[in-house]
Amino acid sequence: MKLARNILLVDDEAAWLRTLAVTLNRLVPEADIDSCVDSRQVKNRLQVGDYALVLLDLTMPFHSGEELLAMIRSDFPNTRVIIVTGVNEVDTAVRCIKKGAYDYFIKTDNVDDLGHTVRRALEVVGLERNYLYIKEKFLSRTLDTPQAFNNILTCEPQLLDQFRYLEAVSCSPEPLLMYGASGTGKSEFAKSCHTLYSPNEPFISLNLAGISSEFFEQKMCGQLYHHSNGELDAVVGLLHQVGSGVIYLNEIGALPLNAQVRLLEFLETKQYYPLGSDTAYPVKCKFVVSTQDDLRKLHQAGEFRSDLLYRLRAHKIKLPPLAARQLDIAMLINHFIALAAAEMNLPAPIQPADLAPSLAGYDFPGNLHELKGMVFDAVSRSDGIALNTSAFMEAINEHKLLTEGPQDLIIFPKVLPTLAQMNQALMDEAMSRTANNQTAAAQVLGISQSALSRRLKGH
Repeated sequence: MKLARNILLVDDEAAWLRTLAVTLNRLVPEADIDSCVDSRQVKNRLQVGDYALVLLDLTMPFHSGEELLAMIRSDFPNTRVIIVTGVNEVDTAVRCIKKGAYDYFIKTDNVDDLGHTVRRALEVVGLERNYLYIKEKFLSRTLDTPQAFNNILTCEPQLLDQFRYLEAVSCSPEPLLMYGASGTGKSEFAKSCHTLYSPNEPFISLNLAGISSEFFEQKMCGQLYHHSNGELDAVVGLLHQVGSGVIYLNEIGALPLNAQVRLLEFLETKQYYPLGSDTAYPVKCKFVVSTQDDLRKLHQAGEFRSDLLYRLRAHKIKLPPLAARQLDIAMLINHFIALAAAEMNLPAPIQPADLAPSLAGYDFPGNLHELKGMVFDAVSRSDGIALNTSAFMEAINEHKLLTEGPQDLIIFPKVLPTLAQMNQALMDEAMSRTANNQTAAAQVLGISQSALSRRLKGH
């Protein structure tokens, strides 16, 4: 389902229709505008085209505006109607509002106010349609385009729910905000959103960490350079390059306040001005933004604008950490084994059956990035038959040292154990901590694997 941005203008005065179309193209450049001068054609036009909004005159031959208003609200309940007429009567306006008109305008009213109302009406229709579509998708529990998520490996129910939500809201032109720590897959979700929203249009990614307000505006809008000889040079901005595609802004919490104002203007006005130009161009793309930060806390600290925060939260997704995706660990390890073996031109080793269960208690602070690094290291150490698990145990032990701090001193019993008993206790503990992996246990004890093997055999 692609969200309708279509507007139908209905009036028997052709000159007024042309004037209104030009005005709305300027004020609401993201909309697609059609016109109709014959009231008898309105119902057929609505049946053929998916119109979000109808701007309707009241006094026309054949069918009056009030008749058409009643018909539209009855037969096309997902289409809103704004009355734009020369009839300046309070009773008529009240009657039209009661019959379901979204608003009532006199033709001599301020056109800027009409433009704002049209944009609000389109947003209302979008929210209504998105709500119905999301509700339908979650009830069906199926995906229309599962291939859009081929880049994300999971069998976790919570992530599959996010797939359905993303598919439902991807048709909306409103921004998508993604929360998640580094390595949770935000960029992959952004690519899936692009596949769903506009697969034949560009996908552009921009990391905002450390970016200045001036660079952000130039990068997004582009710039015209005027030379003394009258020639012009142009640097094309991302908003022009992306067209009707998707632009992904990573680390939105790092965007400076002045740049936040610019981004808010792009979202509100749906237009931008290249630096050095007084010509406005339409913003047609969908914005996908992500953050590791709590934007509400940044707002409370005065580092993030509240109006931009609420504008970005039209649709939001929170991605779980890898530690919460226990069903996916074994599958992801196999995926990274295949990648590592292909990149290093090595035979792909087999994942030990006990590896994923032994990682169940590890919290993976680096998420997918960390797991990928572990697997690549393990493949490089492997013999091509079984995956070397020492890389995993080393990372786990290093993390424990960093997070747990100095270990408590050993408390001896009243009767001291013999050296043989201590040796056996140490070996038992090392084997337990490494899931009976002799190579990893030997590294923990600081001896060779062969020495540990001999001691375990009692030699």
